[in-house]
Amino acid sequence: MMKQPALGQKILELRQQKGLTQEELVEQCNISVRTIQRIEAGETMPRVYTIKTILSALDRDLDDLQADTIFETKVKQAMLIKLDDTKGASYLINQLHIGWIAGILSMIAFVFEFIDDFYYVAQNDYYFGKIFTIILGICSIVLFSLFMRSFILIGTLFKNSFLKTIATLFIIFNALIAAYALIDMDFELMPAEAYGVMFAVFFGVMTLFFGYGLFKLKGLGQLPPASGIMHMVFGAMMITIFLAIVAGPASILAQGLNVAIILKAIEVIKSQTGTN
Repeated sequence: MMKQPALGQKILELRQQKGLTQEELVEQCNISVRTIQRIEAGETMPRVYTIKTILSALDRDLDDLQADTIFETKVKQAMLIKLDDTKGASYLINQLHIGWIAGILSMIAFVFEFIDDFYYVAQNDYYFGKIFTIILGICSIVLFSLFMRSFILIGTLFKNSFLKTIATLFIIFNALIAAYALIDMDFELMPAEAYGVMFAVFFGVMTLFFGYGLFKLKGLGQLPPASGIMHMVFGAMMITIFLAIVAGPASILAQGLNVAIILKAIEVIKSQTGTN
């Protein structure tokens, strides 16, 4: 958690974003004006209970006070994760539009990758050639990152820190595994079978947790729970390894629901902010 004086400055920013005066804030959290003044000025470090009370009045949680290290900031920027959820509705909507478009393109890339992988298993060669496979792999990493970052934003906006964390981890680990596959295309460092098992287990676990995050997502109707259940089923199937051949292609149905979730989030933001 942030320390003073950064903590006080952040609380000040959150209060101003909420459009509250110090007097209006203390009415909601039963803290004296002098206490709020001292906290925002960085003169005192409040107890965790006090911080939670203030954040609750501001419709925020402790995740909003987590300060990234320089390394974490650089990683988030490199992986296209960095998002400013404090900006206006138009900015947030534009980011979500990027997300669902990337989601559709990611699904298309997945189909090409599945054909390429299936052909490699059968013929020990890449159907579209190595150059195309490398380009496709890089595009797939970028598109999947843009797709998942929408759920980082949705998790932030709809108070689901678990979904936000899992989506972040999904981006990072997917990029690492996909990059390894591009480096070891001929499976000289790791046998193809071992890589397949690793891939299935990783995606099974991440899909399972991501599904749970969606299942717990509130404020967007029945789409998230439906997609969450589907993800958890497909994730469990992939972990078994021998059902991964079915779960992998079938998971594209769940991805389609995820696109619908992003579009629903856009609709909700527009209705709440009066944005056209």
